[in-house]
Amino acid sequence: SQLPVEPLLDAWRQLVLAALTPAAQASLQLRGNVYASMLHFLGGVRKLAAASADENEVRPRSRLVAGALDVLSNSTLGDRLLETVSADAADASDAWKTVAFSLLDAVAALYASETRPNRVVLFLTHKNFFSSYVGALIRREDQALQLTLQPDPASLNALYIYEAKMAFFIRLAQRQDGADKLIENGVLDVLADCSFLNMRPSASSDAAGFADAFIPARAERFHQLLMPALDLVLALAAKIGRDNVTVWMKVARFVSQHHGVLEAVLKEAALPAHPLSMALLAEAKAASALVFYVARQRAVLDRETALAGSGHVGVTSLHLPMLALLPKLSSSRSWFQRLAPTNDVERAQALVSAALYDDEDATDVERSVFGQQASDLVDAIVQNAIAYAQAVTERPTGSSRMFRPAFAWPIEHNRESDYLPSLALLVAFVRQSLTQITRGRRARDEKLRLAQNSAEMTTADLRKLVSASPYVEVSDDLSTVQMRALASVLLTQQGRRIGRSTSVLVSTVEQALVLLWRHLSFFIS
Repeated sequence: SQLPVEPLLDAWRQLVLAALTPAAQASLQLRGNVYASMLHFLGGVRKLAAASADENEVRPRSRLVAGALDVLSNSTLGDRLLETVSADAADASDAWKTVAFSLLDAVAALYASETRPNRVVLFLTHKNFFSSYVGALIRREDQALQLTLQPDPASLNALYIYEAKMAFFIRLAQRQDGADKLIENGVLDVLADCSFLNMRPSASSDAAGFADAFIPARAERFHQLLMPALDLVLALAAKIGRDNVTVWMKVARFVSQHHGVLEAVLKEAALPAHPLSMALLAEAKAASALVFYVARQRAVLDRETALAGSGHVGVTSLHLPMLALLPKLSSSRSWFQRLAPTNDVERAQALVSAALYDDEDATDVERSVFGQQASDLVDAIVQNAIAYAQAVTERPTGSSRMFRPAFAWPIEHNRESDYLPSLALLVAFVRQSLTQITRGRRARDEKLRLAQNSAEMTTADLRKLVSASPYVEVSDDLSTVQMRALASVLLTQQGRRIGRSTSVLVSTVEQALVLLWRHLSFFIS
């Protein structure tokens, strides 16, 4: 808060002006280099704003953010910059197109600190750039993205452009005005028709292909293609009203068109013989959330019931793969035996303690940053699956079907009775979850207590806590006072993270109790 922002804001103004000079307008390379400098500047602005903001503040707005925004808003510079960058995002050569979309994303994030409609959305709408960006996905980029999934791709430029564009779209979709314009310009229809999303490589394809240290494995490349699409559809789904049947039908069509990929993701996450990776868990989390969102829409279920027997596949065809997640992921921690890091970053995180829980029974991997991140993903998948089961039992798929209790432990795909989680599974999940909730609340309270009373900690404990933090690099010669101050911050962060995780688990238990009640209600009635 004491940072002298005027020199920084003057540098920002000069960067904006540099992108608009005749020399820059005549040279894409010069203009692109200025864009890169602007990206670095805005990245620093975001970090400073986040560091100085209160954790409960929705849109951190420091003096530096406000000043950088004023440079664009209080003159014609903002519109002139958007005109240039938007045109480059549409028509520049590959490398600079990526930089242009990244800069649009950063500028949109800057404008998002305003409460009024995002000026980037208004500008792109007025200049008709939305339809250009969205239409290019199917007209020009679909074929190029398919080529990036070849064993030996000639170039990955199309992948990098796609990632930058989708990051920008996801940013816009966080606000209602941006989501509305993306939907209005057909982004859901375009994503449903993209063929590259159906080209998921088999688990053995990388082992059979060539190895190149500079080219990611095919599975990793497909993950880079699939996750932005799922994240964007989920962001849009969160902004769609429950009564907007037309748009929900478009989301359901996306599920139907990419049914095979979604089914493979869900099945592999539940398959005991299949290794688990962070990428697969992230895909399963997104896929299960999407199935849950769509399955809540009565109009979608009515339509799929009407199409039953016609060969149509949709969200109801993913019912059993959704339920199969629960016995494999919810009732025990045995899934950790399938979990393995797949890259250098994950291998490093597997060696660093997350320092969240003091559980003597946990393995080193379970206590690690890598294991904690995987556990958070699994908790989210379980929450999605139970929420899905709770939603569909309100009105079973196919209006003529009645609720039937399920007693069996395993879920087998050829059993008609496995229409919902079994009674045994729900009891086991609730029992285990209550233990986790009790332990989590105890750990949260202790972390927050120590954060307020770091003087109770010995020097050895302080050094151990500070040096083990995976997110902070500190000097070895910190004084005791400095270590106590840093320890208080770290303990507060850990306590709040445990609290958030526990709250999610409490919500999931509530939904599981609803399913238990429906078993009981069946017999009472």
